[in-house]
Amino acid sequence: MLVMVNVDNVVGEAVPYVIEKLMGLGAESVHAIPAITKKGRPGFIFLIDTARENVEAIGDFLVREISTLGLRLFEEAEHIKFDSEMKKVRLALQDKELSLALHVKVVRDSQGLAASAKAEYEELRAAVNALADAGVGISLTALKELVETAVLSGEGKVYQGLSVDLE
Repeated sequence: MLVMVNVDNVVGEAVPYVIEKLMGLGAESVHAIPAITKKGRPGFIFLIDTARENVEAIGDFLVREISTLGLRLFEEAEHIKFDSEMKKVRLALQDKELSLALHVKVVRDSQGLAASAKAEYEELRAAVNALADAGVGISLTALKELVETAVLSGEGKVYQGLSVDLE
């Protein structure tokens, strides 16, 4: 089910908090889209993908937190979810005793082929910091690309003494 809420009295700094709380209440995903509302007021449109049984708790939270006047429910919306699985990769420095594990979500298309790979952000960030401490300068973007390419290709990769191997 898709829940839509529009508000014109929430500050941008509150949006990450609202998203986090909605996810905690059972939302599968939340999008906050900046908008211009009536009378030229800045606002947000929240799109919340959730199960029907979560709508009441989500509504109660939203009316308290952002003073929404109501919810718009799209019950007939069909959600086609692709198969996905978590893969584990191991990062290792060839000349140092550093080994890190990262998780990568692999999404499969309708034929079961790996269509995309997304490394977990928090783990990537921690790996970039650990590698920097070990003297390896690699950007978050470069590490993300390296890890995701290794998973999609099914082959290990090596970059500046850093090996990426599938587990």
